[in-house]
Amino acid sequence: MKTTEKIVRIGLIFLVMLSLYFSVSIWLSSSKKEQPLKNDPQLATTVVNERIDTDVFLPLQLIRMQDGKAEMNTSENLITNIQNEIKRSSFGKLTQTVAGDSEQFEKYLSMGQGFELLYEGPFLLKEYVSVYQLDLKLTDIDVDPIYFTCIQVDLTQNKIRFLDFDRKDIYEASIAMDNEKVLNLMNKVGVQYNPISEQQTVTSKHYYLSENQKMKKYSYILASQPVTKFRNAFFSNTENIQTNEDSKDLSYTSGSERLTADEKLGTIHFDGELDSRKAEDNIYSDSFNYIKKLGTNMGNIRYFDRTENEINYRTFVEGFPVFSENDKGQVRITIGNDKAEKSSVVIETSVDTIQVPIPSEDEVVLKSTENLLDQLIAAGADSEKINSVMIGYTWHKIEEITQVVDLTPEWYIRYENKWYPERELLEQLANLEVE
Repeated sequence: MKTTEKIVRIGLIFLVMLSLYFSVSIWLSSSKKEQPLKNDPQLATTVVNERIDTDVFLPLQLIRMQDGKAEMNTSENLITNIQNEIKRSSFGKLTQTVAGDSEQFEKYLSMGQGFELLYEGPFLLKEYVSVYQLDLKLTDIDVDPIYFTCIQVDLTQNKIRFLDFDRKDIYEASIAMDNEKVLNLMNKVGVQYNPISEQQTVTSKHYYLSENQKMKKYSYILASQPVTKFRNAFFSNTENIQTNEDSKDLSYTSGSERLTADEKLGTIHFDGELDSRKAEDNIYSDSFNYIKKLGTNMGNIRYFDRTENEINYRTFVEGFPVFSENDKGQVRITIGNDKAEKSSVVIETSVDTIQVPIPSEDEVVLKSTENLLDQLIAAGADSEKINSVMIGYTWHKIEEITQVVDLTPEWYIRYENKWYPERELLEQLANLEVE
């Protein structure tokens, strides 16, 4: 680390340490002394700066296809601008063009000119249409709920397609959009792309980064949100909330709802219920009702992935997800049976968030996707168990500086439906060979 960088870091840390120290001290002392709450006017106050669903559910990657090349970009601004052009478009009738046919599915994976928007986890088409208020009719499709991970817009044929890589289904409609504006946005001077290899398949991903990737390291000032922020956001009944002062951990209860805060780890655990769920309700809209009320001070939280009953939202930095222990920078929401009269809700998150970046010139070079997969397979990984690969930032706690965290880029692999950093998965594979 350069001398000037050290001076800048120390200076910034010193300026915020006092304010952070007093904020945390006041929060901890007042939380323990808080009396049982009843008709607290703060609870009834409308949350300002609520999160917007179009930001939270924004696709994660953009693939530009032109002149026989495919290139990737993760810029949130570019993806937002392109998504806005889709929103302004008009659409024809949606039809299913491929149904579970791998050979036919493969034929749609390349285009002469167009783009794709990719999600990491499956997204519900009905929810996508609702979030972005698209004029796309779904009433003529008489099938089970449609999920997809890829939106494909063919600018030559003027078609929009929704691809489900797991089921090998494709739904297609005509689209009338401002092609010239879209091309100008994607080809604007200064917009950088990473070259990728085509027609490579890792379950839902069909592109590899074909070259080594140079990534910046980051350091961030750590901020701890007050527990009351989560209490106000998660409780449906904001009256007669009781505070438990006898437990080692701070807890709130109201009826069947309960929130517990582990003051040592900074974790938040909430148990609640959803009443009177309608047929059109789903895990995306249901979970977003909690996410939006956390406000905008929790970092850039976006939809990342989901399993059947659990949906995960992560903090993103420069278009890449942050991975950490103890749910720091993450919100995990599990919703029970959606057909029951009352569905259980469990939320796991942390009071710790990253807010202020500290300048750094350090960089890390990550190997290409192909080299990564070759190394994993050579170490004993089963290629059939590799669900996905993605670059992410790892949250590292700095022992000597408690209010600063380092974010280091590295490869993450979803292996047997669980995310591992490259180093950890390689270590686990080596241990399996020894056994």
